[in-house]
Amino acid sequence: MSRFWRFAVLACLGVLPLDAAAQDATDPGDTADEEEITDAPPPGAEPKKKKRPPTEPADEEGPEPPLVVPAPDELSAHFRLSPSAGFAIPFGDLEQGVPASDGMSSGWAFGLDASYGLSRTVAVGAFGQLLRLGSPDRCSDCKTQSMGVGAFVRYHLVQGVRFDPWMSAGLGYRSTKISGNGDDVTYSGIEWLHLTVGGDWYAFDKIGFGPYLELDMGRYGKRSPGKLGDSAAYWMFGSGIRVTLDLPGK
Repeated sequence: MSRFWRFAVLACLGVLPLDAAAQDATDPGDTADEEEITDAPPPGAEPKKKKRPPTEPADEEGPEPPLVVPAPDELSAHFRLSPSAGFAIPFGDLEQGVPASDGMSSGWAFGLDASYGLSRTVAVGAFGQLLRLGSPDRCSDCKTQSMGVGAFVRYHLVQGVRFDPWMSAGLGYRSTKISGNGDDVTYSGIEWLHLTVGGDWYAFDKIGFGPYLELDMGRYGKRSPGKLGDSAAYWMFGSGIRVTLDLPGK
C-alpha cells in the first residue's frame, strides 16, 4: 500500500504542470483580438508587451481637385462683327424644268454677319449676303445678282486658344434677279438651310481672320414678272475668307 500511495503522489505532481499549461493555452483572454500581445519571455525575465498598430483613419477629405484649370469664357456677352469675301457656285433649279445654270454661273460672294454670345459655346446672330454671279454659256449678256438675309445659331468648339473653330446653321430669305436680253426676272423665296463651318485665328486681341465653307438650300416661291411653275430646290456652295472684330476682345 505504501508503494501505491507513493506512486500516486508522484503521478499527481507530474500531471499538475501539464494541466496548468493547457489551461493557459485555452484561456479565452489570450486571443488575437486583444489590444496587447505578449511574447514568450526568456526564463527569469518579465514579459514584454507589444501594442497593436493603430488602424489608418478613413479618407474623409473627398476627391482631390482637378489639376486642369477650365479655359476662360471668351464668348459670353461678346459682340462679333464679321465681313467676308469669297466665291459662290450655284446649282439646282430656279423652278421645275429651269436649271440655275440657264441664268447664272459661279461668281463673287460678299457677306456680313453679327453675333452675340449667349454662353461660352453658343452665339446667335443675323447675316446678310450679296452674290455677283457670272453669265451662263447660253446668255453671255445675262447678269445675276442675289441677296439673302436671315438668322443663325453658331456653336464654338473650343475656348482659351487663338484659333477658334465653329459651325453655324440658320434660315433666311433670298431674292435673285436675272437681267439679260432686255428682260429682268426676279425669283424670291425661303432659304431653308444656311450651313457654315469655319475658324478664326486671332492674331490680335480683338481681330481674327480665317476661312469658311458655306452651303445654302432653298426654294423660290415667287417669280416676277410671270407666274412661277412648280417649285424646285436650288443650292449654293461658297468658300472664302472672313475677318472678325471681337468686342471686348479675347
